Amino acid sequence: MEVRISRDVLLNGVHKVQGIVEPKGAMPVLSHLHLSAEKDTISIRATNLEIGTLGHYAANVIAPGAVTLNARKLFDIVRELPDEEIHLKKEENNWITLKCGKSKFRLPGLPPEDFPPMPEYSDKPLLEFDGKILKEMIRKTFFSVSPDETRQALNGLLLESEGDSVNLVGTDGHRLAMITRPVKSNVAKGESLSFLLPKKALSELLKLTEDEDATFGFSSQENHLAFICANQVIVSRKIDGKFPNYRQVIPADNNLKAKANKNDLTHALKRVALLADEKSKMVRFEIRKGNLTLVSDNTDLGAAVEEMSLEYEGEEVSIGLNAKYVLDILNVIEGDLVTLNLKDQNHSCLFTVADDDQYKTIVMPMRL
Repeated sequence: MEVRISRDVLLNGVHKVQGIVEPKGAMPVLSHLHLSAEKDTISIRATNLEIGTLGHYAANVIAPGAVTLNARKLFDIVRELPDEEIHLKKEENNWITLKCGKSKFRLPGLPPEDFPPMPEYSDKPLLEFDGKILKEMIRKTFFSVSPDETRQALNGLLLESEGDSVNLVGTDGHRLAMITRPVKSNVAKGESLSFLLPKKALSELLKLTEDEDATFGFSSQENHLAFICANQVIVSRKIDGKFPNYRQVIPADNNLKAKANKNDLTHALKRVALLADEKSKMVRFEIRKGNLTLVSDNTDLGAAVEEMSLEYEGEEVSIGLNAKYVLDILNVIEGDLVTLNLKDQNHSCLFTVADDDQYKTIVMPMRL
């Protein structure tokens, strides 16, 4: 194999797959990238056996072939090279020579035939997402995914399609985030889809959505899901498990509505949370007409109290909420105002914004 390729193109391709590569593991080849060249294209592949990615990039292919190179080392080298053409050439025993400008490197590779094959996937999309919308949907729900690896059904987001709209839902049992947005559906009329998208695949997909003008196709084949965007594809195993019935936990009768300035609430909550209990992160929200008092009372660390104004005309209510969970919500919502929809101290708090009734987040109460 012998290839000449733009430094920026190779850096882009190698950078996109770093998050998938396993730097240490039982199979040394999984810490490598598989590079194959034919015609005028170089293909870069990575996998950790749960998720795989493949990208195609323009190159001047002098001799076709394939190599594997340590992913991290290759990225570190290419990142430091000058903005000149890179010359890659495979030597005997899977050694690779890399030249760029006045720099020259000799790198050991592994046999490319030992690299795991890319899982089969369908290139016929069931759904087609606008890149900007997909990015927003993941960003506004991803924080609610459970970190508990034993709760497999909660280790990802639920993707549901109904007609020309799609729901993305995440929960860890203590909070929930749900967003609904339009989508181009290629599913037969009357049919709906339901899939659990793994956390790792979503994390990698979020990197690709930096190109907000791109279109992302979503497909399913046997045990694998795929997101396809122009020259890049991410393929992941499906999550087995039953996602909880989230609709029954979305409150319909939280009639106490308190509107707060998002930035004011964010900064006040950050300050009060500094003295919240390390484990529970609980802050008490005391809401009365025109006023919100935030209280953290930790006998070991001390206590903090802060008052701020808000729009509220209802009866006085107090509720204990995990400050981190609330801050996660405030960090992703847009607009100046956020509404806390409450019932009492024993029921969940529903967070909404005025100009988007298709985005809802819920935080369960904590015992005061």
